[in-house]
Amino acid sequence: MPRWNIRMRLPRAGLAPLLLSASLLLSSTPASAGVELGVAYVDEIEGQSTHALTVSYLTGGTHPWEFMAGHIQARSRYSPVYSPHVAFVALGKRLTWQGWFVQGGIAWTDSDTEVLSRKWQFMTGGGYRFNARWSLSLRHLSNANTGGRNRGENLLLLQYGF
Repeated sequence: MPRWNIRMRLPRAGLAPLLLSASLLLSSTPASAGVELGVAYVDEIEGQSTHALTVSYLTGGTHPWEFMAGHIQARSRYSPVYSPHVAFVALGKRLTWQGWFVQGGIAWTDSDTEVLSRKWQFMTGGGYRFNARWSLSLRHLSNANTGGRNRGENLLLLQYGF
């Protein structure tokens, strides 16, 4: 019976990048891209809280980009600080580690209010992804004291992914 003697020889210089690539692929399980719907409790200002709805698209990868559009409901006209409905779009980068994430980016709002002055804002936040579907985060939307009023909005955001 014939013996098959097949040997695979890799040059030593080529072995290190191959092992490094394999370990990176095995250690980081990239998240898949997807859409997330969110509902948020928006922190009270002068005794008036409100809520918001969001829709996001997350790119794939370990540290995805997040494209978000949202709507913050108006506060009462009888509040000392009236804030009308506000629509916004945001682009941010998420840095993730074992379910935890921090994110930061820019946002544009459709109105200049007592709470969100100027059209351009910054959105920062941190949160936890429980599984492939659910995440909870705390987001802050404000102009980062770049001019005008700077109260900002704080959102406690629960998101469900598809």
